[in-house]
Amino acid sequence: MNEEQLHAMRHSLAHIMASAVKRLWPDAKFGVGPVVENGFYYDIDLGETTISDQQFSKIEKTMRRIISESQDFEHFTMPIDQAIQWAKDNHQPYKEELLNDLKRSGTTVAKDLDADELGTITEGESAVEEVSFYKNGDFTDLCRGPHVANTKEVGAFKLLRIAGAYWRGNEKNPQMQRLYGVAFATQEELDGHLEMLEQAKLRDHRVLGEQLKIFTISEEVGKGLPLMLPRGATLKNLLSRYMRQLEEVRGYQYVDTPVIAHERLYQRSGHAKFYADDMFTIIDSEDQKFYVAPMNCPHHHQVYEKLVLSYNDLPLKLAEHSGLYRHEKSGTLTGLIRVRGPITQNDAHIYVTKDQLKEEFKAVLALFQEVYAEFNIDDYWYRLSLPDFDKDKYEGDQAVWQESGQLIREAMQELGVNFIEAEGEAAFYGPKVDVQTRNVLGHEDTIATSQIDVLVPSRMDLHYADNEGNSQHPIIIHRAILGSLERFIGFYLEKTAGWLPFWLAPEQVRILTINETVLDYVDEVKAILDGIVLMKPLKYNELRTTVDSRNESLGKKIREATTLKIPVQLIVGPQDKEARQVSVRTQTGEEKVALDQLGSYLLGL
Repeated sequence: MNEEQLHAMRHSLAHIMASAVKRLWPDAKFGVGPVVENGFYYDIDLGETTISDQQFSKIEKTMRRIISESQDFEHFTMPIDQAIQWAKDNHQPYKEELLNDLKRSGTTVAKDLDADELGTITEGESAVEEVSFYKNGDFTDLCRGPHVANTKEVGAFKLLRIAGAYWRGNEKNPQMQRLYGVAFATQEELDGHLEMLEQAKLRDHRVLGEQLKIFTISEEVGKGLPLMLPRGATLKNLLSRYMRQLEEVRGYQYVDTPVIAHERLYQRSGHAKFYADDMFTIIDSEDQKFYVAPMNCPHHHQVYEKLVLSYNDLPLKLAEHSGLYRHEKSGTLTGLIRVRGPITQNDAHIYVTKDQLKEEFKAVLALFQEVYAEFNIDDYWYRLSLPDFDKDKYEGDQAVWQESGQLIREAMQELGVNFIEAEGEAAFYGPKVDVQTRNVLGHEDTIATSQIDVLVPSRMDLHYADNEGNSQHPIIIHRAILGSLERFIGFYLEKTAGWLPFWLAPEQVRILTINETVLDYVDEVKAILDGIVLMKPLKYNELRTTVDSRNESLGKKIREATTLKIPVQLIVGPQDKEARQVSVRTQTGEEKVALDQLGSYLLGL
């Protein structure tokens, strides 16, 4: 089945679901019911009635009855005024609103509607003459289609969840119930997808974060403000140390900048114009306005001005791991993947001449490849986002934009990396390259980014003297290899199901005693572990080791250590003491290792 057929099938199921809801709750009012990835949904207003998971089977049973009735999907049109009257007569206020928008502006897309035009509709005037409807059985809906010919052609489906959704995504509008379903051409494909979802639940970083004691969310602190527990703080610090070691040998210099700045800095950089709604603000006692930093770049540009005089000072590579904050909408917040703060970006800005741009960008791509190989991440690709100059978003010299985009394209081609292009997705200040992968749900996701800034250097009058003494603006590469450390932790927990590489595990080794007669031998084992220093990939890193000598059964100790996904468990009993060995338990099994070989064994992990 091709994508067009699958889309028509899923769209038809949205109508069948709505008609089933209408049979069960005759007073239901409907919003929109589009196709989404792997399925469909419909926004529904049932007044005080709330649909629960337990009612899914009843809705599905009604849907199957409608399907068995072999209803044709009948397409017809209606004059716009007659359609508005239809919505009124059938007590469908949301459809009436959509139809009025169509009549007034020729669109129902909220962001495309002109607020100044939302007044009274002039009698006799209309942006559209007629609108499209589909009917199956006794259910009629405003819809452009397409649909299958008959309800029996819709394949296999299942209702998955119910969620709250503001009408047209506006928090000022009524809240509706969004009923989701998934659908595939065959039952086999549906079963495979449902199995993937079950596996994804086991890998959900929010569940793993609590289980592994990585982070927690407190309603007292607020949504989108995760608290990193000791293990999470250790993990975050290890990632920061790893990247800093890689970057400093490549010429990056670390700086430390404030988390707030006066509004004039963001006005100068242009962020106030484009991102004001996404920034937290502070008004001080002198009525001055400050922004809580949502990004490091404006601060780094101030450092640039103090360090660079001429082309001899370039390239300049400034790096920082500071906690940033962004005013994300509460409905978008998800564990560590989408937070308000802290957003600890693995951030750097590389200031270059035009002649240096390609080679420095290739070095950034090479660093991406090295780091992701260390984490065994290979299912990723790059997306080159370019400007669409028909949009008002993009300012500055178009020739410079295009030349920069071409240099990035050439850099990726020369390195032979896998990339796609997306027009109109560039940042407001230049082309960018996003690192794309698929998460545990199979959805495309961005885990890191690198951007070329061709606009802000001139806007902020950043300059250097070239070899002839002329003043020039640098080009800036913004790059974050791991993205934000919090987001990367969430992503990586899901990818590994919580079984982190040995070097990255917050607790690497736990010694489990069988009884108290081996405590003196445990001291010997611990002394060997304390003397081990890991050299790669994190240099000068001592083993993180604990001892569980509680008066509990060995089985309980093993279960608790395994629940925390500690990669190495050393079991020590009287026979081990006598044989001068330990039992080493890992994910792959259990084996005996001589005490004098323990160090080399662990260094090989």
